[in-house]
Amino acid sequence: MITSIQNPKVKLIRGLLSSKKDREENGLYIIEGVRLAEEAINAGLKPKFVLFTNQLSERGRDAIQSLESKKCEVEEVSPELMDRISDTQTSQGILVAFPFSQAKPGNSLSFVLALDQVRDPGNLGTLLRTAAALGAEAVLLTPESADAYAPKVMRSAMGAHFKLTISSMNPEEIRIFCKLTNKPTLDILLADSEKGKICWEEDLTRPLCLVIGGEASGAGDGLMKVIDASVRIPMLDNTESYNAAVAGSILMYEAFRQRTAL
Repeated sequence: MITSIQNPKVKLIRGLLSSKKDREENGLYIIEGVRLAEEAINAGLKPKFVLFTNQLSERGRDAIQSLESKKCEVEEVSPELMDRISDTQTSQGILVAFPFSQAKPGNSLSFVLALDQVRDPGNLGTLLRTAAALGAEAVLLTPESADAYAPKVMRSAMGAHFKLTISSMNPEEIRIFCKLTNKPTLDILLADSEKGKICWEEDLTRPLCLVIGGEASGAGDGLMKVIDASVRIPMLDNTESYNAAVAGSILMYEAFRQRTAL
């Protein structure tokens, strides 16, 4: 049993939980909790290693057994140590280190989500979770957005990372992907609080890249130069605009509704 905070795996996990640089340098990210571990197992992912405590629930012990059957490296740590390294207030007794997926977005997609300068981890996780639920085939994330593999994003996304292809692209790379790489070409449609057609009057069944800008100032100048049109969600006068997660979720649902003729 691991009991020391100086253990190499423990030190590695602490870095992976706290630092994007550490995640990138090691090519690893951390998931925490039984449900996310189950989602990863069901998606067929194999972890680099797993730390757990003897206080795991029955579901958690089943997850450990499944991972051990896949010849994964599994080690027990003391509950006190797990509480020290956990990123949550109350640890569920399991931390799993996964290699980053090397999957790239396909080149015949019809519905893609692009997120630009979405810096709030909770909003980003919510958008990823909604994208997975409503049929987005890939998510393109600009470097100015929050890290998709930060612990709070992972928790908010609730397993969406295992169902989506998530790629980092700058605005020019997004343009090239939408207009040159993908067949058919994708119209780049910006969510705007003031301009464009009302969402249910816009054709969201066509090949589409839906752009959601950041909470503070929307999409940056780079993406603004490559958009084809804007779309808006009507709302009452004298009210604040929707935040990024709400606006993106409404528009993705409208696209889903149109595409499935609900």
